[in-house]
Amino acid sequence: MRPEAPQRNQNTRPGPSVLRTTLAVALLAAAGVIGLSTLLSSCAIMEAPPGGPVDEEPPFVTFVYPDSGAVDVGPIQKLTIAFSEKMDRQPATSWLYFFPDQRIRKTSWKGATVAEVELEEPLPADTTLVIEIAGGMRDAHRVKNEKMRRYPLATGPELASGSLSGKLMLEDEALKNGIVELYPMQPDSLEYFQRPLARRTHTDARGVYHFHWLPVPGGPWVARAFQAKEGSLRPQENSPQRMLPDTLAVSSEHPDTTVATVIVYRPTTAGRLEAGPFAPHPRFAGPVMAFTMEITEADTGYIAAPRGGGGVVFSTLLPDSGGTVQDVKPGRNRLVAFVDVNADSMFSSVPDTLLGAEVAALTDTLTWYMEPWALQEGIDVLPGLPTAITMPGWPDTLTPGPAVLVGQGPAATGDTLAVDIPDTTQQPTE
Repeated sequence: MRPEAPQRNQNTRPGPSVLRTTLAVALLAAAGVIGLSTLLSSCAIMEAPPGGPVDEEPPFVTFVYPDSGAVDVGPIQKLTIAFSEKMDRQPATSWLYFFPDQRIRKTSWKGATVAEVELEEPLPADTTLVIEIAGGMRDAHRVKNEKMRRYPLATGPELASGSLSGKLMLEDEALKNGIVELYPMQPDSLEYFQRPLARRTHTDARGVYHFHWLPVPGGPWVARAFQAKEGSLRPQENSPQRMLPDTLAVSSEHPDTTVATVIVYRPTTAGRLEAGPFAPHPRFAGPVMAFTMEITEADTGYIAAPRGGGGVVFSTLLPDSGGTVQDVKPGRNRLVAFVDVNADSMFSSVPDTLLGAEVAALTDTLTWYMEPWALQEGIDVLPGLPTAITMPGWPDTLTPGPAVLVGQGPAATGDTLAVDIPDTTQQPTE
């Protein structure tokens, strides 16, 4: 019989080699568990992408010093304005305005959220100032704030208390994004836009505007209204705009003044001419009619020629009461008035026999003349508005013309001036 192998004593300690092997296996296992745990942890945690969420919130003013409505601030020379986030650090000359105007020396930004504005001179004594922070400012992420803000402060003991309110219409709807500007009447030797701007405000969604903190008494001012793009303070070339028809003012008796609603017209809206009574033609009878022609940059002056049809609008004017010439293009125009001798309601040539024996006796053969006419050049017409005119005097001359009536073809009678008949389909822009 083979002897059985001796049993190991379970209390026997392993040798050094066994211990080293066991420890190595344990360390590898631990490393594997830790690595797997780390991998699982990295997969479970979702982090925001680099750069963070997109900033779509516009910046706004959080603090001003001196505070809005402050009085007795004294002759200070520095203002502080804080914003809700880091800004695109622009000098205050591009976004900060004072009424009355103050010159800005420099702008210092603190951490891109606080602007310290130093003035050239201390604020004037005993004066209410309105400070305007323009819209259109951008934060560091180029997000624009479209809204402008205005607030008052006084170097004297109280704020000025006058106000003006009104409403603007863009023809048949409320004028949104409207700006109203006040300019002093003096010096009247300067165009209004060359004078210092006294105050500015904007309309709300209903077209309503308010001027607050005006001096009492204050004015009179001339006022301009226009529609501006978002954040803009200036009209564009095609912006609806007009001067308000009356001067504006506040008085001690009426410190809170409401202005009548004013209509602003689009630049392409036709205007009109309004004539008062005028002298009839001293020699020729017939209804007086008129039409206008736009004067363009390429205009070389007026040459009398038959006009009629082709969209030309003729208006009848009466010597006793005048009349209105409708549908006049905005801009510079000329007015042509004529006596409709042959009653065809067109500006045409007529034979001398229709002009009377006195004219017929001037020539040995039948001659055709343009109907007696008068001209007024350089009439500036505003969009949608009436322009008062004085009718031009009748010149004591007759203009030879072609023997053709517009829309009719050559006259049946012989004519010595009809060798070259003009193309009557070529009508001027009316």
